[in-house]
Amino acid sequence: MRGQIIGQAVNACRELSNTPGGRMTPKLLAKAAQDAAKEANKSVGASSKLTVKVLGRKEIEKLGMGGVLGIAGGSEQEPQFIVMEYFGAAKGERPTVLVGKGVTFDSGGLNLKPGDHMYEMHMDMSGGAAVIHAVALAAKLGVKANVVGLVPAVENMPGQGAVRPGDILTSMSGKTIEVLNTDAEGRVILADGITYAKKI
Repeated sequence: MRGQIIGQAVNACRELSNTPGGRMTPKLLAKAAQDAAKEANKSVGASSKLTVKVLGRKEIEKLGMGGVLGIAGGSEQEPQFIVMEYFGAAKGERPTVLVGKGVTFDSGGLNLKPGDHMYEMHMDMSGGAAVIHAVALAAKLGVKANVVGLVPAVENMPGQGAVRPGDILTSMSGKTIEVLNTDAEGRVILADGITYAKKI
């Protein structure tokens, strides 16, 4: 039974990663996290230990996540910051925190990728998908540990508000990031995710 549960989680993660970019936005990725949590909580009974909090643009701005906001600026799709919390141990026990890249489509931004290298960029949120289903799996299996999953979710597009090569973004930590290539978006959004993780 345990093996079946793990196998189902792996398949669910693959299915999420393989969803075409036109059907996967930051908001839809957040919904996928919420759906995974609902399913997990059914398997652990009425305790409902797995919770999901989704931060939208206003909350992201309030936290000062300039990396997430900068990369999301070229897309019409609103950025999301997904927080999944599973408490399978004492609340005072420090959690294991997983941070996954949630770029639902990566065009490269103004440093546009060549066509041959853009085809599979709907899978640039595979790290986020892995985090979502790893935390959900921990809940399903009743793992005796506290696990937190963080997924900064954006779409990297070359729209009017896109970050430009040479721009400087101020991250949540207060440190600045000089963007030399807009196709290096993953490390920029993950910087904000890691800073958030330090505050847990």
